[in-house]
Amino acid sequence: MAIRIKDRASVKHAQTIITASLILSLVFGVLQAFLDLESEKRQINNRFSSILLLSHDPAAQAAYQLNSPLAKQVIKGLLSHPDIIRAEIVDDFDSQLASDTDQPSDENELTKILATYLFSEQEHLNIPLTFSPKNINVGSLSITLDSQAVAKSFIGRATNVFLLSLIKNLILSLILLAFFYMVLTHPLTKLTVWISSIKYDNKAIDNPPIKIKKDEFGLLIKQFMALWKERESAEAQLREYAYFDLLTGLSNRRHLSDILHNSIIKIQHQPTIGALFYMDLDRFKHINDSLGHAVGDALLVTIGKRLSEFKNDETSVARLGGDEFVILIPDIAKTEEEAYDEATRLANKILTSIAEPHTLIGHLLYTSASIGISIIRQDSNTGQDILRHADIALYKAKAEGGNTYHFYENQLHIQAEQRLSIEQGLHSAIENNEFYLAYQPQCNHTGDIIGAECLARWRHPVLGEISPGDFIPISEETRQIYQLGDWVLKTAFLQVTQWLHQGLPHNFTRLAINISPIQFQDPNFVERVQELLVECKCPPQLIELEITESCLFKDEHLAKRKVEMLRDMGMSLSLDDFGTGYSSLRHLRELTLDVIKIDQSLIRDLHLNEIDKDITDSILSLANKLNMKVVAEGVENQEEMTALLELGCEYYQGFYFSKPLNALAFEKLVFEDHKAVHNALNHT
Repeated sequence: MAIRIKDRASVKHAQTIITASLILSLVFGVLQAFLDLESEKRQINNRFSSILLLSHDPAAQAAYQLNSPLAKQVIKGLLSHPDIIRAEIVDDFDSQLASDTDQPSDENELTKILATYLFSEQEHLNIPLTFSPKNINVGSLSITLDSQAVAKSFIGRATNVFLLSLIKNLILSLILLAFFYMVLTHPLTKLTVWISSIKYDNKAIDNPPIKIKKDEFGLLIKQFMALWKERESAEAQLREYAYFDLLTGLSNRRHLSDILHNSIIKIQHQPTIGALFYMDLDRFKHINDSLGHAVGDALLVTIGKRLSEFKNDETSVARLGGDEFVILIPDIAKTEEEAYDEATRLANKILTSIAEPHTLIGHLLYTSASIGISIIRQDSNTGQDILRHADIALYKAKAEGGNTYHFYENQLHIQAEQRLSIEQGLHSAIENNEFYLAYQPQCNHTGDIIGAECLARWRHPVLGEISPGDFIPISEETRQIYQLGDWVLKTAFLQVTQWLHQGLPHNFTRLAINISPIQFQDPNFVERVQELLVECKCPPQLIELEITESCLFKDEHLAKRKVEMLRDMGMSLSLDDFGTGYSSLRHLRELTLDVIKIDQSLIRDLHLNEIDKDITDSILSLANKLNMKVVAEGVENQEEMTALLELGCEYYQGFYFSKPLNALAFEKLVFEDHKAVHNALNHT
């Protein structure tokens, strides 16, 4: 950027020097004029005192003799002097013997004023006249100077002196200005141009415009070159921090966003199709929690290296954070069909690569990944949409158990929006009384209702009835299960208390309540259950808490202690979904439980599957030896019921007896119509 002339340092220096020169010239000129003025006054006094002394004797003789002609001659002689405009001789009787006056040489008004101001004391001179030998006073002689002429002469000399001083100072100023320009302004101008050029050519930093000497300019250039190189190094480091992941060295989210934006523009202008792979490691949190963050970080670095093997000039690999990685291929194929085929092939290769064992810090690790794939077409909008679509597909792959991939489809988007609505709705569902409990009867082999399982139901104001299979996992992920679980416990306890006041039949012995693994692992879970029992005045003997094997995974010792504490309070414990876990028998051996609930997957079509029948028979035999009750879940037809009766199962639950009912319908069934169930069962 060019510097305006008035803003240039040389011009400012010139202005400063000239101004200083004018001020100095003025000051010294005034001082010199003052000195000259005082000198001029002394010279006037001396000069005209001499004239008066020379005219003394003739004037004294004329005054003594009262000789008027002689006096006139003396006056005439005095007026012949150019600086005297009036002369007068007075005798000792104050009588004028002779006088004469000339006109001033200059009638200028300004001159008059200056003359009066400068020479008022010297304008009139007077001496007494004495006559020898007796030195008697015979009169006086006085003269008046032409002060205007004297002032004019003095002003002329003073002006010349001032102008001469000004010229000398101006010449000196110009010399200094030229000197400053050569030694300061010109080198600074070169340095300014040089610094500006560095912005466009970094190599110019090594070619300064002036020779580096051992002076201030040399030091300035060295310091600037050092600072510039430090700045370049800092900028390079900032670019590294801004665009690359510090742990793996891969591109970060910001860098990927820029690359993705450019890729979309390229795809929109070329007949090509791209693909984005969004990956998340399966059970990575478990590795971090069990082996420590050092092992977790080492695993992420290894994963990053393996994914980098799929990188080329067009492909980008990024780590978004945590255990999330992205591979972007802006030109995977020319047609959509080819893009799906190539993406499938690549996804399988990625999964195979990640599944290879990892030896890290003395640990042999096996891991897998889930992949969501978003196809980038010419009509794709933004990078955020593509990432969001891949993330939705990733969630689907996770839901399928991991170690797989899934392509984004519009249906997934609808499901994701529904999931978001559920997640957001959970925050206010309890306050808005949108939840309610349904109760499914549990019957014995004679048809008597001996208990029930309470089930949380959600009537959403927009989405309608939402399945527990949809909202329970979301509430667990968002940790809203604590609030929901607390509500279920309190509502169920209050309901039992109310039924007791209504005259609950004696054969009704328990109300089963499902407990989420996350809720069970809460350190304050047992205390909270006890508080609610007291608050609701609910007898614990009528409460059965259903837990699953996943409740026991994190800390088996603590889980066992919680089970014992809950049973000591008077409640019974049941193991839900028995027969689906790999370690059920071990848990039955180590835990003191009251009830086993056979999972409905074993009951479904039991009469047609001999293997399931044998497994069920084994469970019943084991439970009998452990003095535990067994409830068969999911009994839906007469054939399944008959098969269970033949195996000796005593307790049942399922649609064959009743679907889950709201509180009022369940009360009617229990208190009024339970004999109908009994009769129907005996009829079969």
